[in-house]
Amino acid sequence: MYSHLYAGLLKGSKLVGELGFAIRMVILLPMVSVATSSGAEVTLTWNDNASNETGFRVERSSDGSSFSVLGTVAADVTAYIDETTLPSSTYWYRVSAYNEFGSSGYTNVVNHTTEPEVNTAPTIIGLSNQTVDADSGISGPFPFTINDEETAADQLLVSAMVSNGSLIPSQNITITGSGTNRNITIVPAAGSTGSCTITVYVTDGVNTSSDSFTVTVSPVASFVVSDPPSGSTYHLGDSVTIDLSVLGGADLVSVTYFLEGIPVAVVEEAPFTRNIGLPVTGTLEFYVVAQLSDGSELSSQPVQIDVQDMVAPSGLTVSRFP
Repeated sequence: MYSHLYAGLLKGSKLVGELGFAIRMVILLPMVSVATSSGAEVTLTWNDNASNETGFRVERSSDGSSFSVLGTVAADVTAYIDETTLPSSTYWYRVSAYNEFGSSGYTNVVNHTTEPEVNTAPTIIGLSNQTVDADSGISGPFPFTINDEETAADQLLVSAMVSNGSLIPSQNITITGSGTNRNITIVPAAGSTGSCTITVYVTDGVNTSSDSFTVTVSPVASFVVSDPPSGSTYHLGDSVTIDLSVLGGADLVSVTYFLEGIPVAVVEEAPFTRNIGLPVTGTLEFYVVAQLSDGSELSSQPVQIDVQDMVAPSGLTVSRFP
């Protein structure tokens, strides 16, 4: 049911009141409602029951009792969008019509609570499992990207945790970069091998996301020609001593030495050093395959040496005998 305010007849007719002036206005009160809301916006609609309004005044209250004018719309307009609300807030609204002679009464009062502010979680993209060599110093950088729909990437906080601090101490994990592009570098503990999980976290202060990757620290077999030392001149028929070392502290069972792809010696006792003869000339390639106590094998990178012909004798002379 609508309330009515009669201050005279329709515009164009006249009614002389007791005060002796003509009032030309008839306005029937509109009915207001909340049509739609999106986020912190509120759309109000009402019925236009008057035929002679100049426009409509929209008033708002934050407590349901104290109203102030929010805005006006022209005649025959029956909707208003309030774009000045805050998230998770309740507002009360009422509308009145007006023209040059005055205003109508108010509509019914409606209230609406706006939706909470949307805050999506940040994202992490690009992390992948890594295999690194033991005792090899800094590994990486391994790149990844972060993003957030509401928060600038430079404002996001990035951190990391490791599942096995004995293998990769927390202080040996470094995150660098800026904006969306970030990097992570790691330094495994000296003499250590194995696997662990590193979890990277990114937070905007409200929501936190994470992603994990596995790091496998593998032992490394290496050897040197110790006698004669590397860089010496080698000749056909010489013997060389090869010293083996395994980075990462792996437990060796045996070591097989290969010359030109052919196994020439198997050593089953520490320190797994071997003397190997040089049977031909040319560039010879050595490598070793170590059998580890866990049943796995570890191959070294090849080492090449150049073997020359035997040194020819010199200074031949003929001696005369009396």
